[in-house]
Amino acid sequence: MGPLTGIKVIEIAHWLVAPYCGNMLSDLGAEVVKLEPLEGDQVRSSGNSFKDGESYLFAAYNHGKQSMALNLKDEDGLALALELCADADVLIENYRPGTCDRLGLGYEALKRLNPRLVYCSISAFGDTPDYVRRPGMDPIIQGMGGVMSMTGEPGGAPLLAGVPVADNSTAYMAFGAICAALYARERTGQGERVQLNLIDTMVFNLSTRFGQYVASGQSPTSMGSQHAEVVPYQAFPTADGWLMAGAQTDQAWTVFCEAIGEPELADHPDYRTRTLRLAHREALTARLNDVFRCRPTAYWCEALERHQVLHGPIWDVDTLVNSDLVRDHDLIQKVEHAVFGELPVIRTPITYSDSEVQVQSPPPMLGEHTRAILRRLGRTEQAIEELIARGVVRALDKAEERAGSVTS
Repeated sequence: MGPLTGIKVIEIAHWLVAPYCGNMLSDLGAEVVKLEPLEGDQVRSSGNSFKDGESYLFAAYNHGKQSMALNLKDEDGLALALELCADADVLIENYRPGTCDRLGLGYEALKRLNPRLVYCSISAFGDTPDYVRRPGMDPIIQGMGGVMSMTGEPGGAPLLAGVPVADNSTAYMAFGAICAALYARERTGQGERVQLNLIDTMVFNLSTRFGQYVASGQSPTSMGSQHAEVVPYQAFPTADGWLMAGAQTDQAWTVFCEAIGEPELADHPDYRTRTLRLAHREALTARLNDVFRCRPTAYWCEALERHQVLHGPIWDVDTLVNSDLVRDHDLIQKVEHAVFGELPVIRTPITYSDSEVQVQSPPPMLGEHTRAILRRLGRTEQAIEELIARGVVRALDKAEERAGSVTS
């Protein structure tokens, strides 16, 4: 039993941000029904990572859901969606503001239908007039949200972060907001609308960088792997790779110097204090780079660990996901997929003392659960076939319907 077992979620969304949130709700036990257009979520046909028409990108963050493909612009398709929403606890959507209203699935309409519904809307820019109709996705928001101006080498071109930080962090924010709204509903008996947008989340993500801006009146700039306020605290080249290490206080600096076999640096007149190290960053970095290049990463990790110095090797994705650290946390779980076979997926990284967080099922194929959902709504087999024939819904052949299994 997950903490959200019994919660019914309708997801009307595509690409990453809202589906990623739905993925987390599913892992915590919610029943998530993904309402897709007849051609499917747009990410199903995006990129180059396919096998037999199925997308690995879609599979990465849509496990544990049921897929129902229907035409929301058809009167009967909309009626089916409204029937599902009448019994739902949560709806998540990430279309441009006003789109769901035009479809007949806006908040005001659904509030009248189901006053207990928590309705979560996620957009790129919110409803600011000059931006409300603009398309916006993670790379655009990273650019406008300041992060690209602070990513990269000093003086270099702006760089996109290696993961979709705008989408991911907004998905996390939506997940928490929905859970809070469900908690509030327990007190009031009423649902409410939750609204988020990617640009606001990027402002919230500024955190320490906003503090720097307020203090100096200047926009923070890119620092490569170096910390803006602490020296040393950065990536160092080793004989066979890279590692991150740092000393956040003057006392930690003394221990750092002992750990790397350069105790005389601790009292060097240019490096003795945090302020001095900031002032002489370039010379100190060059000196430390020369030291770290002489030994392999494993040697430095052992030496720094022995002295309890803040550090960590710089891993690529393959090293990370196959590390004993990730295996011990049971984050990568395997599901049986009809096309991919045994497919690794990432479990939501939350642990409770008494509740289970678990991947419930494989990522759904398009329309995989259409028939089952229609049966739950009381439709006869003849009625289901008529809806399919008329193009109101899309479904897998009966022989292709399946129930996925999950293993650690």
